[in-house]
Amino acid sequence: MEKSLIISITVLVMINVIDSISNSVVGPSLIFYVTEMGGTQEQYGLIMSAAFVSSMVMMTFYGAWVDSNGNKYRAPYAASFTLGIIGSFIYFLAILVPKGNLAVGAIFLGRLITGMGASGRTLAYSWVATAIPREEQRTTLTIMSLTKCFGMILGPLVNLLVLKVDTALVISSKFDIVIPINQNNSVGLIVALGEGIIFIATFLFLKDPPTKGGMINEKPAKAGLMEIWEAITHFDLFSCLLATFVAMFNFTFYSVAIPPVASHAFGWNPVHISNVLAAQAVVLFLGMCASMIFSMAKAPDILLIGFGNFCFVTGGAITYYFWTIDATSLQFVLPIMIVSLAFPFIGPANRSKYTKAVHSRPELENSHGVMQSLFNQAFSIGGLVSPNFAAVFILRSPKEMELRDSPYELSRWAWCIPILSTITIIGLLYEEVILGKNELRLYEDESNADLDDAPATETSKLMLGGKGVGNRRRSSIVEINQELSTQYEVDRRLSVEVNGIINPFETRDEIKLRDNLLQDKKEWEELKELAKLMDE
Repeated sequence: MEKSLIISITVLVMINVIDSISNSVVGPSLIFYVTEMGGTQEQYGLIMSAAFVSSMVMMTFYGAWVDSNGNKYRAPYAASFTLGIIGSFIYFLAILVPKGNLAVGAIFLGRLITGMGASGRTLAYSWVATAIPREEQRTTLTIMSLTKCFGMILGPLVNLLVLKVDTALVISSKFDIVIPINQNNSVGLIVALGEGIIFIATFLFLKDPPTKGGMINEKPAKAGLMEIWEAITHFDLFSCLLATFVAMFNFTFYSVAIPPVASHAFGWNPVHISNVLAAQAVVLFLGMCASMIFSMAKAPDILLIGFGNFCFVTGGAITYYFWTIDATSLQFVLPIMIVSLAFPFIGPANRSKYTKAVHSRPELENSHGVMQSLFNQAFSIGGLVSPNFAAVFILRSPKEMELRDSPYELSRWAWCIPILSTITIIGLLYEEVILGKNELRLYEDESNADLDDAPATETSKLMLGGKGVGNRRRSSIVEINQELSTQYEVDRRLSVEVNGIINPFETRDEIKLRDNLLQDKKEWEELKELAKLMDE
């Protein structure tokens, strides 16, 4: 690998580490800052959603910017970091605003602008897709994933330093302008400092990839009404959209619930909470590795998705009973670790299942990019809805617990987590048994061939999503262009990213499918060259 690429990857690694540390500091302390400034639990959930909404909206903006400027990354990254700095300073200065709705509104605005900047981090996916040779992309993404986990492990150390902050910044003694700096608002300064460091590093050392790389740069596909209707009227597609929504909804709930519950039930501070999040990051990465091993050992997608949802059912059920005012630390942490195993098993397997379902339908041949965009939107909506729902309906305030004389930290609405995952499992069984998918080989079905053993033909389908994986035909040029586009790759990676941690792994069927597409691309190029020679 070229020296300039190694330096650029080092810059991306630095971005990952600093972002991860920032998230480990902001996440555990946000609830404390909101309550200090006179905010409520519901407003805390709204602020969590605000950052997610602004991030989701701005992702397309950054992608379109890179597409329109000849694949140049410095300017979009600079805008991303600048927004992060502005938002972080607003977050820091919110302490000067009178307590109540105004102060909470300042925190909201700071997180909203910071989220607009944070969405620029998705540029790393398109940079890797266009700058790094395909055979080295998984290694690059694995390194980036490991460094995210490393950053979260460093989070408790930073929180330990922040916990001791209690000072003031004197702007003018004559006019009595003083900015209090405590463990809550100092987080904004730390994040702004991190944004400044990676701004300089990116500007000086990040190398722009070539205008045309391994991926094909296309305008981002947008899901329209016809495509949405196409998806929801076919059970195999709808079940995948539901599964990705449920997985993100459930996982995001824990991100929202951990800080306030830990604070009320145990009196924990941000250091204790970030310790839990660091352990969660390790479990997430180990789960990613385990799911990859099972997939390469030919474990069916339905089995991996089912296991992940079983973790949500089990973890969600014991969460309600274990999270009480007199719970032990083990009772608090155990459900978190169980549900942390869920998403790594569901994400890639469900994406693989969805991809095969799309390929099984000839009418969607020219809409693969749109359908992948729709899949990513279902994932994003789960993360958007969950924070507000959790804050309003699931989390219980200390006052409510005292009035009702109940030891439970969560309301009965918490049962929506195991119930939603149970519905997903029932859907998998319905598709497997009633619709006859037979991915588990519960009965003999000669049409259910394995992808590796499938002979290549010119007329058979690329993938028989309804009956497993079958014979192959050469993919169309439109299909190849869409699935090898930068935007398609970004959507694929985002649909399995959780807590900012990249899942670098793909299922066995996804790897085989991508190899087939690359082979077909090569054949089309050879045919084009041959036709050109014949014309001459």
